[in-house]
Amino acid sequence: MTSTDRSPTHPRATRFRPDVEGLRAVAVLLVVLYHAGLPLPNGFLGVDVFFVISGFLITGILVRELLTTGTISWTRFVGRRIRRLLPAAILVLVVTAVVAWFVVPGLRRRDIGTDVAGAALYVVNWVLAHRAVDYLASDSIPSPVQHFWSLAVEEQFYVVWPLALIALALVLNRLGRRPGVGVVAGLLTVIAVPSFGYAVWLGGVDPDRAYFVTTTRAWELGVGAALAVWCAGREASPRHTDPAGAATRAGTWAFVGWVGLAAVIGSACWLPAGAVTPGPWTLVPTVGAAAVLLSGWAGTPGGPVRLLGAAPMVWIGSLSYSIYLWHWPALVLTEWALDGISTTQRLLVLALSFLPAWGSHRWLESPIHHSRALAERTRPVLALGVALSAVGALAALPLTQAASPFRTTPVSGARPAVDSLGAATLSSPPSSDPATYAVDDWEWLTPDPQLAGEDRPAADVDRCQVDRLVEEPVACEFGVPDGTTTVALVGDSKAMQWLPALERLAPGRGWRIVTYGKSACAFADGRAQNEGRAYPACDEWNRRVVERLAAAPPDLLLTSGYAASAWDGASATRAALVRGLATRWSQLRERGVPVVVLGDSPLSPDDLDVCTARHPHELSRCAFERGPAVAGSGLPAQVEAAAASGTPLVDLTPWICPVPRCPVAIGNVTIHRAGDHLTATYVRTLATVLGAELDRAAPAHLGE
Repeated sequence: MTSTDRSPTHPRATRFRPDVEGLRAVAVLLVVLYHAGLPLPNGFLGVDVFFVISGFLITGILVRELLTTGTISWTRFVGRRIRRLLPAAILVLVVTAVVAWFVVPGLRRRDIGTDVAGAALYVVNWVLAHRAVDYLASDSIPSPVQHFWSLAVEEQFYVVWPLALIALALVLNRLGRRPGVGVVAGLLTVIAVPSFGYAVWLGGVDPDRAYFVTTTRAWELGVGAALAVWCAGREASPRHTDPAGAATRAGTWAFVGWVGLAAVIGSACWLPAGAVTPGPWTLVPTVGAAAVLLSGWAGTPGGPVRLLGAAPMVWIGSLSYSIYLWHWPALVLTEWALDGISTTQRLLVLALSFLPAWGSHRWLESPIHHSRALAERTRPVLALGVALSAVGALAALPLTQAASPFRTTPVSGARPAVDSLGAATLSSPPSSDPATYAVDDWEWLTPDPQLAGEDRPAADVDRCQVDRLVEEPVACEFGVPDGTTTVALVGDSKAMQWLPALERLAPGRGWRIVTYGKSACAFADGRAQNEGRAYPACDEWNRRVVERLAAAPPDLLLTSGYAASAWDGASATRAALVRGLATRWSQLRERGVPVVVLGDSPLSPDDLDVCTARHPHELSRCAFERGPAVAGSGLPAQVEAAAASGTPLVDLTPWICPVPRCPVAIGNVTIHRAGDHLTATYVRTLATVLGAELDRAAPAHLGE
């Protein structure tokens, strides 16, 4: 999202391009309308159009300087980028940090503080990518600076691409050659082609991470850069006048421009179901944007230049960077402040966000960008850039230091033993009287509801649970090292959540516990699915785990997991999952491995921490309906598969949610953590109950 730098050397290439401003307007309007919740399912592809524009403009500047002087002044180039981009961005970050302190509840402010600091340093896309691969993370309302991920990608491009060209020039100078468009095109190919291949691969196995990382986006900037290199080569070549040929070419370029614009807008409205971006389908808007730029570069009057160059489009395009900066935090922070907003309210907020966008462009962005005094002082501008980034990072500091409204220990003394907390305080069977659990204001709670996501089992914390891309199982051992009974715990994170209770039972029963865990992977036969797509890494992990279990059979296998469907050829179905679970459990039992299923826990809202922060003294307002919570969990499919295969199943739902509205806490213990899991502390309090249920389910296979 950069402006066109002017130079008298190549007037045709660097003249003011109203069509570029108009294409920017199209891109930013697609993004804004998508965020408004209007039926524009792929409006986010406007960001991909921005990448192409930036790659085209920036590479054009760099290549022209390289061809003219034989090198590039990196400091002068970075200084221009600082003047153009940083002041407005830091202003938005500071305002966002201040407003977030007042409207975002509890410790969610810490995550936003981390994001603001990452955005100020232009690495927030990697922060978000890390959070995206942690599917246990709670993020029901996105970060108000999440949109800075694309700016971070561009800034990283602005740093690395000029340095790569400078290195290329140094090598060529050593060889006694001057840089030309051919070698620049070769360097660009070496960068862009692997990036596209990586985007296709990672988009297929981990689309959340692929969306944010620079390595999957470099090729999109490369599309614009390739066009700029081609144009530079044409500009450097002699031209021959041929009126008939010129007319034909004009008609061709006009057609190309209209097709490109249709591709950009059409892709925002329609892509095939299951299309992953970035990936092959992202070629439609990116190549389409390049076609529009090419048509405008050719100067064809019959193309979309007149439409894109209309005064309203040019005005919006000139504000596109500021609009992009302001619209998203305005929307998200309003949603935080009002605890949710309607589509009409979203449209109003987005319309009003044009006011600060215009103001910051008029009185901050434009004066600094076009300042002659700053343009002549590279070193002070670089120092200014460092100082502004530091200001943005410092603005995040108060957010990262936010405090929780909850105590985790009694005022009167030390925390009681686990045997007198949580589920251990319930009668057997648990009372079904809602009044028993309607505690609004606990003196103390452990873990802190704001930090419940950190209260995880050792198998998760120690990374015994492999991520989605890993196919090789990792076995971790807990309990008694030389125990007389080996208990295997196999499945996804919803299986691993039961480990704390098993660890408490292990010493008294002589259990050696072996875990095999994989994120979002059901321990089942057949083909797994993840987010509506086939999940071959899970299938291979399953196969290898079965091999290990066959080589060293445990005395008892416990399994659980959250899954609602499995891959059935062309789609994900519940029937395929039930078949896969039942088959897997039957296979193991036929091989002499006894199996007990630990029923999945109820599906808890991801934003319980937000609710408890808003209502720390009215926690009953954060209770949630048991019926939908159980129906949305993996338990119904497990029950069906257990009945079909004759496998015993242990269901502890009455000890987790004993009443129609599931409480947030029982016996001074917070029950749930982010990602629909139980806290490790609450699971420990279930140890006695779980032991008794296992004794009933598999009495012949457990040591005492």
